[in-house]
Amino acid sequence: MENREVFHFSNPNSQTPSAINAVTVRISIVTPVYNPPQTAFEKCVESVLNQKYLDWEWCLVDDGSSQAWVRKRLNELQAQDQRIKVYFRSQNGGIVRASNDALALVSGEFVALLDNDDALHLDALEEIANCVLANPTVDYIYTDEDKINEDGEHYEPFLKPKWSPERFLAQNYCSHLSVIRISLINQVGRFRDGFEGSQDYDLLLRVTEQAKIMIHIPKILYHWRAVTGSTALAGDNKLYAFTSATKAVREHLERRSIPAEVGFNQTNLMVTVKRKLVTHPKVGIIIPTCGTQKAVFGVDTCLVVNAVESIARKTTYTNYEIIVVVDEGTPASVYRDLRRVGRDRLKIVDYDKPFNFSEKCNLGVVNTDAPLVLLLNDDTEVISPDWLETMVGHISELDVAMVGPLLVYEDSRIQSASHSNTPSPHNFCSGHSSSELGEFGMLVCARECSGVTGACALIKRDVYLEVGGLSEIFPLAFNDCDFAFKVLERGYRIIWTPHARLFHFETASRPDHVESEEVGRITNRWGRFFNNDQYCKIN
Repeated sequence: MENREVFHFSNPNSQTPSAINAVTVRISIVTPVYNPPQTAFEKCVESVLNQKYLDWEWCLVDDGSSQAWVRKRLNELQAQDQRIKVYFRSQNGGIVRASNDALALVSGEFVALLDNDDALHLDALEEIANCVLANPTVDYIYTDEDKINEDGEHYEPFLKPKWSPERFLAQNYCSHLSVIRISLINQVGRFRDGFEGSQDYDLLLRVTEQAKIMIHIPKILYHWRAVTGSTALAGDNKLYAFTSATKAVREHLERRSIPAEVGFNQTNLMVTVKRKLVTHPKVGIIIPTCGTQKAVFGVDTCLVVNAVESIARKTTYTNYEIIVVVDEGTPASVYRDLRRVGRDRLKIVDYDKPFNFSEKCNLGVVNTDAPLVLLLNDDTEVISPDWLETMVGHISELDVAMVGPLLVYEDSRIQSASHSNTPSPHNFCSGHSSSELGEFGMLVCARECSGVTGACALIKRDVYLEVGGLSEIFPLAFNDCDFAFKVLERGYRIIWTPHARLFHFETASRPDHVESEEVGRITNRWGRFFNNDQYCKIN
């Protein structure tokens, strides 16, 4: 990085200390231009020229605009500020070629991508520079964003998660503002023909494959302008972009040697990824029970028998066994019915102590040799026949330790769509309609999360043992939250997927009651993570 002496200045309105001092980093803004709305373009210009940070250059390439004012205005800008570089293409070549021409003008170490009708927050480049100076080996930085209408009103702030590679397969959630080290852009081959409309998504997929350090700045530093015809205004304005996105994700997975079927959901405008299983490891399904009877869909039902029967009848994955951990005093009829529906896949383990969900699960785990264990409440029922294929597909990745499905109540409202720690551990979106998309598609795409409910959680056996299993000081509540925090602290990922579904007749088998002692224990252990969820951010 070139060191340059610059004048120091103070800015009382800045939210962070100024990065303009003896050492700076040059940021090259790259903008392809093609007949932008004139008012929107002038707002874009204003947002760049008024940046608090001064060590920038702006590389603009006109892609053969037919409106005469565009050339005139670009020439004026180039004459006005020596930091502005302009190149005029002799003919229209499309956004990929124009963007690559703009990259050819870059002299800075980092590239910031800016569309010709959007705007940067006035602190944007200063925040980026501060981040780079504090983390000199960073390769890729992305920020939060919002939308801005033609009247200048801001709306739909997008408070993004920390790097979430699984979610990134479904949507280019990083998008704006993206800042990338130029050497890495060159290394991966810049923008590519054939990905028009999602050329930035394709580039970022290749960049994130190689980037060693990626940082999310949790501040809204980019304003995506909603003008007629833009995807900011309506996602289906440029459906060809989603064809390109699907192609980009498919090639990304091929490069990573992950066999999968990749498609596109026209309803929610998401890329869909279904992994193809190369191996089918054995799954040990652990179900603690005391043989409770409750009404399910209006019929008096033995919960555990119903759960086991639904697994046997609906599950298409074949390599599994069921370990039912049974309390002392459970009626003999329950044993009989379990053996009838579970047949040769069933193992019954007796438990003769006061109820402790954690201890019962741990006992179940030591009674199976399966490399994958699935903790399952007895008050559940399978909905998706391929629920295990879906979850095993996710956990087959090396750094994924735990996977959970979408659990719904008897009336199909959401019971759990992962855990959120804001303000404290709880089931995310509980009570919402299971047909909702969620904010920015959170309920319809698989994604990283801070935890999943122990009512249904697939876990790698070696990780389960590595973290000491479920902590038995949490006999009823928060044992799954405690487990998830232990997993995350060791650097593993936890995935929640909406593509595997089960009913959860919550509290049907145990009272919905949390002891104050357990609240105190989880708060003392993990309170530092409360109200600071890095994945489930709701405005």
